[in-house]
Amino acid sequence: MQLIEEAIFESYQERHSVTLTVFNPFDDEEIKGVVAAIDRQSRRVKLVRGEEDYCWIQIEEIINASI
Repeated sequence: MQLIEEAIFESYQERHSVTLTVFNPFDDEEIKGVVAAIDRQSRRVKLVRGEEDYCWIQIEEIINASI
């Protein structure tokens, strides 16, 4: 979990693209983008994938992260 949080924080600080593997009961999903916000209270991150394309992801659902 610490490596995942480090990759998320680096993407947020440096505006680097990150690839997140998110748990899905049917098939895990890989999502690539830049972390634009971290909501510590709700334990979720805002991942921006394009101009108008973003999603909020619960940190607990992230099973892998790489820069």
